[in-house]
Amino acid sequence: MPYYTFSEPFFIPAITHLHVGSGSSVDEEIDLPFQRDELGYPTIYASSLKGAIKSFLLKEFPDKRDLIYKVLGEDENPEEASLGTFLDAILFAIPSRIIEIDSAKPHVWVYVTTYELLKKVKSYLDSISQLSNASFSNLQNTIDSIIRKEGKNITLGSSLKTAILNEDFHVELEEAHDVKIPDITNLVSDKVNKERLESDDVPLLVLEDSIGKEVINRSLIRVRRIRIDKDKKTVVTGGLWSEEYVPMKTIFFSAFLGKESKENAVFVSCILRKLKYVILGGKETIGKGIVELRWGRDAL
Repeated sequence: MPYYTFSEPFFIPAITHLHVGSGSSVDEEIDLPFQRDELGYPTIYASSLKGAIKSFLLKEFPDKRDLIYKVLGEDENPEEASLGTFLDAILFAIPSRIIEIDSAKPHVWVYVTTYELLKKVKSYLDSISQLSNASFSNLQNTIDSIIRKEGKNITLGSSLKTAILNEDFHVELEEAHDVKIPDITNLVSDKVNKERLESDDVPLLVLEDSIGKEVINRSLIRVRRIRIDKDKKTVVTGGLWSEEYVPMKTIFFSAFLGKESKENAVFVSCILRKLKYVILGGKETIGKGIVELRWGRDAL
């Protein structure tokens, strides 16, 4: 019997700019940076993801509170182990500004990822497959075929040869003819929206890790904000700070895993997979943090 009976990998496309903060920092150039993984890439910690999803489910399904608490844990009783778990959300791809050289139909932006990020996604899929006896061979095989190109900057879904990314990074590209992958937006879209998304025709660039990380870092949005003294109409002392966002259309990848139980069976089929949108991180009151959940069984 597999260790996990239920495995639900899913994509997280950002509908708006997204700030999932790691707290204030005295060492970083940004006062409120986005959460980072061990390599310095943007990530969403499992605790942040689980907390946001649990809060939304409790509001959407108030009559299922006991079941939700049983699967995702109860705040008032943190010592009791929950039946389900979420994995940290890995950055899958991020929008990057582009200036194309000698292109008949230039794009304004493209998706960018790195070999290291795709390896992390692949490691998730491999471990989930082993622990749950589930199969996600379509995406696994595609990532394998991409990783074999490591050492080159390649483009999928386009014949781009040369491009300038985020105004500063000149890259030479090779088209990966032997890699069969649909437009990346189709991986995270349902059938209803597929025709609209296909018209975007957004390529995916897989970059060497060293330059790719720099391009991704330059794709992040840094915003300076101030706090106003309402009486004096001036900035209060200490009321200037900076925040970091990932841009809308950024895509993360995570998974829910659950052990065999009646509660998990009901939770996954009747509750979790009905959740399509959620608010992640802070800044909800200024229109940030809306993300979509695209369940892997619909997209892979």
